[in-house]
Amino acid sequence: MRYECVIPLMKAQDPRITEKFGSLGKILPNAAESLDELRDFFEHAILDVFPGLLPENDPRIKLLDCEYFRLSAERNYLEFARRVFRENGGVCYWHTQEFKLGDMQNYLYKIKLMDRIDEMIYSRQFEIREGNVLFRIEDLEILEFAVKYFLRELVGGALFFEKRPLMIAYSYDLSLPVLTETPEDLAHYREIARSCGLYFR
Repeated sequence: MRYECVIPLMKAQDPRITEKFGSLGKILPNAAESLDELRDFFEHAILDVFPGLLPENDPRIKLLDCEYFRLSAERNYLEFARRVFRENGGVCYWHTQEFKLGDMQNYLYKIKLMDRIDEMIYSRQFEIREGNVLFRIEDLEILEFAVKYFLRELVGGALFFEKRPLMIAYSYDLSLPVLTETPEDLAHYREIARSCGLYFR
């Protein structure tokens, strides 16, 4: 618990900083748009609440339309994100087009669907100003915001953890694509996911 009244703010980064990352981090600016191609070059899986891809006739598919189920599942993803964040020194990078100004109607629509504390965090990030697309996250509250609204399909992009390289990308239906550089890292994060009640499929 921090005894202060300061809404956390991400740090805008020069996109060229990704050039100093390893092979996975270097592709961060294009990750969200090029996942299918990137799977040929990196270890990959889907972080999911289900252990396998559900067939069309599986009755559990209806759960994805249940708001209570989706919201209750968030705690598992948030616990996974917290553990990964701590393991990576409390730092991650977020590449997103989300904080470009100009679309006020879209902004007002989104904040109506956010929890009050997240609405405050979201609104504060626009102080970074238009034109920035790469941000350094050093506050757990902002990371949790990003993951929560990936899951609610309100904000997009990709998150990158540098120390033990892991990328998590935005997608739909509680299914978040993940990439690592090595099979060992994929297995390591798979164990963390399993301990959080999630699966790499």
